[in-house]
Amino acid sequence: MTNPEPQPDQRLPSRTSILVAAGRAFGSREPDETVRNPDMLADRLLGDEELALISDHPLGQALKQDYHEASQNPAVLGLAWMMLLRTRFIDEALERAVKNGATQIVILGAGFDTRAHRFRHLLKHCKVIEVDAAPTQNHKRRRIASVVGDEPLNLIYLTIDFTTDDLGDSLRAAGLRSTEKTFYIWEGVSMYLPEESVRKTLGTIATHSAPGSSVVMDFVNSLGIDYTKVTNNAAGAIPTGWGEPWIFGAPGANGVEFFRELGFDPGQPLSMYNPELIKRYTIGKDGIGYGANVFEKTRAAAMEARARAAAEPDSPSKDAIVDLQKAIAAAGGVYWLAELTVPVS
Repeated sequence: MTNPEPQPDQRLPSRTSILVAAGRAFGSREPDETVRNPDMLADRLLGDEELALISDHPLGQALKQDYHEASQNPAVLGLAWMMLLRTRFIDEALERAVKNGATQIVILGAGFDTRAHRFRHLLKHCKVIEVDAAPTQNHKRRRIASVVGDEPLNLIYLTIDFTTDDLGDSLRAAGLRSTEKTFYIWEGVSMYLPEESVRKTLGTIATHSAPGSSVVMDFVNSLGIDYTKVTNNAAGAIPTGWGEPWIFGAPGANGVEFFRELGFDPGQPLSMYNPELIKRYTIGKDGIGYGANVFEKTRAAAMEARARAAAEPDSPSKDAIVDLQKAIAAAGGVYWLAELTVPVS
């Protein structure tokens, strides 16, 4: 008999929403402004109460430590690196969408997203709707009230029970107009949902949005889900006790056919390890990649571990891991970024 998956406490905000905010907050302390995470507000939103909720993750302690000392921890730096790249990619997509005529911004599963405040001037003529479950949204609003004070007048908070409420109906009730170009942000959410929910959410966007609307999102491919099943490492180093495992991966290497089937022009999804993305977002003013020294030590340790494993007798699980690693390398990685567009007929 297998033990049931731990379930998150429904009274508390999502711990992963706090964790990714902590990754942005840590990166915002980087002295080199060329590789500093631009979300300077995230650090102010995370106090002792929030950090206590992620105390069993290295980042829960890192924000209380000296930055340079904490930066030597690969688990800390790895998530900060990911948040740096992801934040900049989405920020640029947001700016581009508004310049191209988007008048409505919808942030799905907003968590501790700060774009309504960081881009207050850019978005002053847009309707901004943040969508999330009540525990996370209420907690975030209390922190915003305490740290920032006044809210942008164009910001609407939409509380949803994702298991029972219809997204399309809820957005229309919040004032979203299907005739206006809309830009959706769906960050750090899809991998935690069953496939049916992912299909329903994207299908709603594709069929209820004006042509030229788009959604920027991050996602895992199916290889990433398979890999978490044959290794002992929880996805993203998230403690299993949080009850927030990765469960959905887009079919194929980069999900193109999956997104096209749902009614989008998928463009060209980009692996998080795409060389051009890395060069654009993570190279410091000294020409060295953010965290390169720490990551090089990690790679060396991993190579040693693989060499030791190679000397051991073969086992089915080991063979499965090696085969998956080869497939992942051929696909270009397991973690992707994409901007999907509602086609203009």
